[in-house]
Amino acid sequence: MVHELKQHILARKVFFGIKQSLKNSKNLNKALLSSDCREEIMDLLEKNKIDIEIMDFSKQELADKLELDFKCEVFGLRK
Repeated sequence: MVHELKQHILARKVFFGIKQSLKNSKNLNKALLSSDCREEIMDLLEKNKIDIEIMDFSKQELADKLELDFKCEVFGLRK
């Protein structure tokens, strides 16, 4: 899952965060969420009929594995 996400990031096919994902919801295939994602965020995505998948890693673990200099709980994958 992390490898797939890394490939999408390198191809510039990822929206980072809830605001960008909701703003571009028509262009989303699905949203990947960190394991410690807030319940309100999941509810917002489900309310907007966005397919979600919860990963096995926390925000900090994802930041480390993806070599990001920020923590993110929502990664929106473009179509």
